[in-house]
Amino acid sequence: INLADVKDPTFARGLLGPGAAIVPDGGAVVSPVNGEVIVAFPTGHAVGLRADSGVELLIHIGMDTVELKGKHFSSKVVKGQRVRRGEVLVVPDWDAISAAGYDLTTPIVVTNAAKYAKIEAAASGPVELGTELLEVVQKDPALA
Repeated sequence: INLADVKDPTFARGLLGPGAAIVPDGGAVVSPVNGEVIVAFPTGHAVGLRADSGVELLIHIGMDTVELKGKHFSSKVVKGQRVRRGEVLVVPDWDAISAAGYDLTTPIVVTNAAKYAKIEAAASGPVELGTELLEVVQKDPALA
């Protein structure tokens, strides 16, 4: 879904960066890139990654889920760990999170967006695992 449609105003206004969001229907949260874990929240509700390309991503699992204090999240990574695309980052108990009253909408934002010329959603509507979600275009070095 469009980031502007996310119920949390911090994400909807792009204050943490541009991106997109998904409403998961189950499964693990996996790395969308080859890179390094730069933030692994102890609560498991969010993970920060630096792709080998330099793009920095924040994956925030659900809305306000930090309030769960780690309950219903099983983090599988630590800060500094190398990850490959498709590698499991966190295993959330989606049903329990939803039953606890939390919105499952999961934003994926580029936190170092100022380094790029264009960042926009590459998909709309339902997506499958492995679908390109964001298009990130490098700035022209001649214009920098």
